[in-house]
Amino acid sequence: MSLRKKTKKILISVDEAVNSETMRTFASTFQILLREHYPVYLLMTGLYENIYDLQNVKTLTFLYRAPKITLSPLNTTAMVVEYQGIFKNTLEEAREMANLTKGYPYAYQVTGYLCFKNGTKHITEEVLNSFDVYMDEYVYSKIWQEQSPVKRKILMAIGSSKTGRVKDIRDSLSMSSSAFSVYRQRLIRQGLIQSDGYGKVKLTLPRIEVFMDNQFFDE
Repeated sequence: MSLRKKTKKILISVDEAVNSETMRTFASTFQILLREHYPVYLLMTGLYENIYDLQNVKTLTFLYRAPKITLSPLNTTAMVVEYQGIFKNTLEEAREMANLTKGYPYAYQVTGYLCFKNGTKHITEEVLNSFDVYMDEYVYSKIWQEQSPVKRKILMAIGSSKTGRVKDIRDSLSMSSSAFSVYRQRLIRQGLIQSDGYGKVKLTLPRIEVFMDNQFFDE
């Protein structure tokens, strides 16, 4: 191949990788190129659960060994500094804006945009209402559609729980410990919930409980 003779290298980037037939075919082809020592490199981004499913395909175990970077929520201090630099607001006002986002990148953008659009330096009721609409339309509706009825019920139970205790949530759902553990792990992989101390869980996405309060589904 002329690329090797010319010492050229190729970087292939894939955004929003999923465990689809097309993606599996591509990954298999890429694996063959690696075995033939072609100078090709791959950079993929995607949701944790999608990458997890893809790398566990029996014929694609090389992905399991590939280096990975798991992105954490945005740093609260960094967001506060940015908001103060842009809006020239108080530390308390900037913290309120940052806390609203829960470190979710899109929420960080939306919060800044809505405050700018409404000509305010702090979170107002109008900003909150618009925030809920944006998150519903561009994020939460899609996420909700992808969840099974059982996972939806679990999410709603977590959102309405006053204690956040796993036992209380399981009892409210009449679900066994083993069954709940399976769904809990899946929701954690999706980034929808996280552990909140020993024996507790909480929702990770900002104000998603507001979205869920407006949803209706068959029991």
